[in-house]
Amino acid sequence: MKKLISIIAAFIFMIAIISCGGGNKEANQTEQSQNTNSQTSSDNQKTETKKEFFDMKYVYKGVRVDKAKFDEELKNTRENNEYAKRNFDFLNRKFANDDERKKYSIEFISNVNYDPFSETFSSWDRYNEDLTDYYADEYLYVEQNLALKKAREELLKLNKKDADIYLALFLSHFATDSLYYFEEEKKYLTEWKKAGGSNIAMMISKYDDDAYSGKMKLVDYIIEAPDSLRAEKLVADAYNNGFARYITKNTGYIDLFNENNYSLSSIELEGTAHVSSVMVVPEIVNTNIINKYLKTYVTNRLSDDKLYFDDAEYFRNYYAIDFMEYYDGWNGLSFLEFKKNTFLIESQANMHYYNPEFMNDHIYASFEEIKTYNFRLGDIDKVESAEINSISTNDLKDYTKGSKFISFGKFNEEKYLEYIDETMGWRVYPSFFLCDINNDGKEELMLSGDYDYGGGRGGTVNFTLLLKENLEIDFDSEIGQLINNQDFQDLNKSQKIYTEDGKNKMFLLNEASTEALDIFIDNNEIKNADYFNYITYSYQPKLEWKGSILDGVPEGALKTDASFDMSKAENASDKAIVSDRTLRMADKLISDAYFSKKATLDKQGQEELLEQRRAEIKTIQEAKGDIKAIEAEMLKILNLQ
Repeated sequence: MKKLISIIAAFIFMIAIISCGGGNKEANQTEQSQNTNSQTSSDNQKTETKKEFFDMKYVYKGVRVDKAKFDEELKNTRENNEYAKRNFDFLNRKFANDDERKKYSIEFISNVNYDPFSETFSSWDRYNEDLTDYYADEYLYVEQNLALKKAREELLKLNKKDADIYLALFLSHFATDSLYYFEEEKKYLTEWKKAGGSNIAMMISKYDDDAYSGKMKLVDYIIEAPDSLRAEKLVADAYNNGFARYITKNTGYIDLFNENNYSLSSIELEGTAHVSSVMVVPEIVNTNIINKYLKTYVTNRLSDDKLYFDDAEYFRNYYAIDFMEYYDGWNGLSFLEFKKNTFLIESQANMHYYNPEFMNDHIYASFEEIKTYNFRLGDIDKVESAEINSISTNDLKDYTKGSKFISFGKFNEEKYLEYIDETMGWRVYPSFFLCDINNDGKEELMLSGDYDYGGGRGGTVNFTLLLKENLEIDFDSEIGQLINNQDFQDLNKSQKIYTEDGKNKMFLLNEASTEALDIFIDNNEIKNADYFNYITYSYQPKLEWKGSILDGVPEGALKTDASFDMSKAENASDKAIVSDRTLRMADKLISDAYFSKKATLDKQGQEELLEQRRAEIKTIQEAKGDIKAIEAEMLKILNLQ
């Protein structure tokens, strides 16, 4: 009997060991038919099974900053930030019945969609050495994600589901990560439509009353989209149908490197020119472990000319990558989350896909811009210009009356430049000319001028102005007010006097918005002043990705998952490993090294190796979730400092 008890005790002890962090997969694969908290397999062979996707956005990151300071920051934010408090309260809410479950879950999802917890970071944040605030913010992002997940799960419990429930289920994903869970979102919207859904008021922000048309287009698009929809086709369709701004974001808790590891990320607009850059809040990590991980598993290595640091740390060379090297900073940037992948989008230019495995080949797709001119004559640059007669400043006296800018027959250029600056806001050097813009047989006095502006994003100031006889800008007559409209006479605005059917006409263009004003005056009477969108742009996507594509997104990205089934982590050390990217990487390195070495040994050597592995696992388990202690043991196992 004592012998039996001893055997049982040993058996229980063995199970406890093999269920600890850092070795679940290895130990489970060396014991047959053990009912532990992780997968089991035979020791005779390492069986690779496709693990269910385990989304790290629902996992609190291991805290590597001062714990007391972190707890205080978290407490203060929960108490003083209404969004953080709302998320925390819902996460801890209990429901008395299904009516409460439905009411409060839909209400919560809708409110997060209107006003999510969101932190935006500037370029100055990258110089902050104390990461406590960031760790707290990331914790609060996870809290919001978990609260949305709880609301979704509560709604799924309901036996009877109506259109509002299905729309809320869609929004429970969309509100936090756009189209990351595209298949599930499509399913919920399809059911919403079947249930008679037609009102999407729940997803219209109180601050965005004009969004109904765009968001309805998006909803219809998702429902009708094929399962094979690819990322570049989605983006092109979003541009062409006017819903791009509803599926992209500029800040958030994002897996930018597609590793199943989330970080606070923002698009930063630098300087007066608003040059775009990407900021990713750094993590506290052990670079030796990550360097070894990348050097072990990345086949598409960075070339020497991409190594910016003298010590050539592989980790820092990739994760501290200078994004400005890889895109035109003049283009607007945004993040797109789609089918469990993240893309960085240069507006109407390129899509980028980042992952250590593809660090040299990150251009995913490009877009060909196709212009459609809505002007009856097509491209205004190809339309024949009207005839004009230039006037030198010396001859101005012959075409003016009562001008304060001409004294004793001489034109006072400096005084006139000051007048133009005061009146139009720019010091433009003018050229004077005559043109029969009124088509009355008499030439009118006009000026044109331009100025190259280097501030901000730069551009050219253009004026083509109708003048009075005294050289002042004509803001008095109806025709003068029309031609001299300051909406079309300014920075990045252009004007052209052209001829059609023997008549002089004027075309004014806002180059930024492509809004145009086409003016025709006949015999001193305004015949028409057509205001319209001059150019309509459409975009044709071109896939640039050289690798394989699976379900519309790149295949083969390197993940930073642990070696074991992370969804079944139960003890403190397992959970600590799951919560920390460095520990997850170390766990996989240790696991793969174990099986690689085991394959070279005879039976006795394998048994000795197994005993050594059990001892290592026991030490990790006894750390009881202490990240530093687990890391120290893993460094020792990996023979790293």
